[in-house]
Amino acid sequence: MKNHCAVQTRFSTFKHARVYFRTCLCGIILSIAFQNTASAQPPKAQIDAAIKRGIAFLKQTDDYRTTGMNAFVAYTLLKAGESPESPYIQTCLKNILFDHNRMNKDGELEYRPGSDFNYCAGVQLMVLEAINPEKYQDEIRATADFLIRTQHKSGSWYYPQDIDHNGDTSITQYAILGLWAAERAGVIVPTSVWDKAARWHLSTQYPDGAFGYHPASASERAPLHTMGVAGTGSMYVISMQLYPDGQLRSGPVKKANQEKKKKFGFLEKVDLTQKEKTKEDENKLTKPTISFNALEAGKSKGLGWIVKNYNVRNLNRWPNYYLYGIERIAAIADTQNLGPYDWYADGARQLLLTQQDDGSWKGTHNIKASTCLAIIFLSKATVKTLGRKYKPEPVGSGLLAGGRGLPKNLAEVQMRNGKVENKKLSGDLSELLAQLEDPANADLEAAQETLVETITLGDREELINQKDRVLKLVDARSPDVRRTAVWALSRTNDFRVSPYLIRALKDPDLSVRIEARNGLCTLSRKIRGLGMPEDPLADVAENLDEKERIKIVDKWSDEAIKRWQKWYNSVKPFDEKFDLFEVLNEFPQSKTK
Repeated sequence: MKNHCAVQTRFSTFKHARVYFRTCLCGIILSIAFQNTASAQPPKAQIDAAIKRGIAFLKQTDDYRTTGMNAFVAYTLLKAGESPESPYIQTCLKNILFDHNRMNKDGELEYRPGSDFNYCAGVQLMVLEAINPEKYQDEIRATADFLIRTQHKSGSWYYPQDIDHNGDTSITQYAILGLWAAERAGVIVPTSVWDKAARWHLSTQYPDGAFGYHPASASERAPLHTMGVAGTGSMYVISMQLYPDGQLRSGPVKKANQEKKKKFGFLEKVDLTQKEKTKEDENKLTKPTISFNALEAGKSKGLGWIVKNYNVRNLNRWPNYYLYGIERIAAIADTQNLGPYDWYADGARQLLLTQQDDGSWKGTHNIKASTCLAIIFLSKATVKTLGRKYKPEPVGSGLLAGGRGLPKNLAEVQMRNGKVENKKLSGDLSELLAQLEDPANADLEAAQETLVETITLGDREELINQKDRVLKLVDARSPDVRRTAVWALSRTNDFRVSPYLIRALKDPDLSVRIEARNGLCTLSRKIRGLGMPEDPLADVAENLDEKERIKIVDKWSDEAIKRWQKWYNSVKPFDEKFDLFEVLNEFPQSKTK
């Protein structure tokens, strides 16, 4: 017995050692994998804690005075969620307003930014628009006028020195960001300003899509990661101003919190507060000389270069500046992936690894600016500027733009309206349905996008003739295909498909449920959705646990089914009125003794 126990003890010891070795080996492998491959996004709690520590570091300075850093810190705190009414933001605001009360040589009040010149002016516009664009409309207009006056004839911006130059890609970026904020606030920036800026970017962009810092300087015109995202990001903004939704603009861009119209949607809000354009404003809206296609080509080249040279870990200069540029491009393009890269997860992991003990992030020359850039990235500042919330990507807005990444072959990419899309297939409905029916189809995104446009712009009778094929797709394995089928059925104008849409309100995928609800609204012309919200999670706290989210979604689905079934019972065709199952359930059950 004693020997048996000893053997058992030795065996147990060996077994534990083997388990321990395996555990260590797995840990090493996982560690190496974490360092060399993309991993999941860090927990939100860790990201929030990093932001909080970074803010505490910035607030160690009580007052940044009238500097560009003052505005940059204010913008950072606002995008991180600080109230505009907080004492700290109010101090920053006081410094900005001081620049609007400077005296010129004639003793008149004029706007003159503090140090950092155009950098300062650009970020001040971003701050004023974020705080209260109506209240500070005069200051926004004065600052925008300053940037318009300081634009070089080439279309770029530079330092105030009177020296020969061909612009500065970084300063130009911040001037453009400021003027974009002015347009969101309702100030019309002349088309010529955006047009000249577009021309400058296209003329200084390298053939492979890259950008340098100072194009005219032999020592500072080499392609840089930071300037690549700066130049490409600026072209994205310029394109939105010259060609919103791919069309010539007729006024300032929409305000940040204003919902964009759905490309193929039915719920289109009207802005009742939109001001009537004056004659002076009309004169600012001239025809640009840079075509939409030329801008799209420049953006596509720039994005291709960024994807090809993607690097969030080993930049020698201004890595956080680069991350903010990545965030802005991805937000405007409305994509969660850049090629195969999850840009936010990659950047967030890198920032959590490089944050200093005092909450700061090291940067080239300026630790506080680097800290601001890190917080702006982690806070997804541009996403907030655009007024976006999470919601499943509606069918028809481009699955690549919805965050499923670029195709491996960048030659198959095209740009349209600021979004990354696959090249279109032919518009033959039968062929498109065949592609959706093939689970191994490699052109799923292009097939869905083209099908949506074919149905929307084509012959509705053709869709009705293919209805039976579409009905089968409601049970497809892929949620994207199911969502597409639900969308298509709602465009048949045939009430008989309603039971399929009602059944889809219980689909395992939330995006399919939402598309079913929207489809029923389209089919029934009940644009208010019978009082049911479009997205059950739209106003739910981000930190709510998964079980609670599922409860909320299921409750929403049950109530939606109940309401839509009641509606359908009141409108369904006569030959379905007396369904035997329904009749048996309508009569009271007989009591048996």
